[in-house]
Amino acid sequence: MNVPSLKITGKLILTRLATLNSRLAFYISRLATHDSRLPFHISRLFLILLLNITNLFSQPSIGGRNAFSFLNVPVSPRNTALGSHAIAWMATDAAVCLFNPALINEKLNYNLGFNHLNYFDGINFGNFNYTHKPILNGIQIQTGVQYFNTNTFDVTNEYGQVVGSTKASESNIYLGASKRLNERIQVGASFNFLFSRLGNLSSSGLGINAGVHYRIPSKNTEMSFVIRNAGFQFSPYQNTRERLPFTSELGIAKKLKHLPFVFHITAHHLESWNIRYDDPTINAEADLLGNIKEKSGFSKFTDNFFRHLAFGGEMLIGKSESFSLRLGYNHLRRMEVNINDYSLFGGLSFGFGFKVYMFRFDYSYANYHLAGGTNTIGLSTNLNSFKKQKS
Repeated sequence: MNVPSLKITGKLILTRLATLNSRLAFYISRLATHDSRLPFHISRLFLILLLNITNLFSQPSIGGRNAFSFLNVPVSPRNTALGSHAIAWMATDAAVCLFNPALINEKLNYNLGFNHLNYFDGINFGNFNYTHKPILNGIQIQTGVQYFNTNTFDVTNEYGQVVGSTKASESNIYLGASKRLNERIQVGASFNFLFSRLGNLSSSGLGINAGVHYRIPSKNTEMSFVIRNAGFQFSPYQNTRERLPFTSELGIAKKLKHLPFVFHITAHHLESWNIRYDDPTINAEADLLGNIKEKSGFSKFTDNFFRHLAFGGEMLIGKSESFSLRLGYNHLRRMEVNINDYSLFGGLSFGFGFKVYMFRFDYSYANYHLAGGTNTIGLSTNLNSFKKQKS
């Protein structure tokens, strides 16, 4: 890109950002004053966020077309067990704040956590995080590191001959903050400083996550809208700059009135409607006589619609909710790794969490394929509890 075109692009981005900021300021101010048209303003706020940020940064992030794709791999055991997109309910899960910074809350004061995902074939993901108490003007901050690395693997030439070995690693050093505007609305944002080394190639970049959380206490209902990975590469691997894996989500969670059960429904990948991969072997079905029949347009529409949805349920046991059982289903994950006639339990996930003494332990298992699934563990504690113990 030459200098004149770069200047034009920069001016266009600044103009759009200025328009976005003015509109957001107006609607957030109306929300904060308990305007009688509250539901209308919330919907307008969500729509403005989606349209403007999507226009600036987005392109479909399905199929490995972006740099730093590790950012969309959930490292929270609780979130993974609930279908990998449980972004709406404000709980004591510090790791999910990486996906939705608006969920940083006072329940997480002085919380220190570690999460690790044991992926396939020696690939590892993880996260360290620390959440501080509210500081200036009620702003609460969280900082941490998200990482991805591999074992040593072979490097081959175009003929499949092994010519060496290498490793790959990526990391995200992030700083997030949230602020409660009133008893119902909380907003948050985080800056992600990205670093990647794939063999002898390296790259760096900056990503931004932002979220709006809205709760209805009388209905035990909470909602969130999130945009993630809006940003750019500082330095590309080679000559071409790649986009970050931008995505947007809208989630709702509700706790039942007479049962300590929370169910979650999240619509994800809102920036792109068609997220199906048109594999001819999947688009066709065979009847009892062996005749091949192409899937109907309605069947493809329904399949694509449900690929945008993730479902989860969480049973909270005990007065202080010290024990939790979780179950989730992710239709996109099921269909992406589907093998015809061999998709039993694909897309399902489950897990549990419990608190013992001053520590909380969480575990999840997500089924991906006939080859197996992934295990994620988490351990967290409140550092303030150690001070209370000493006193």
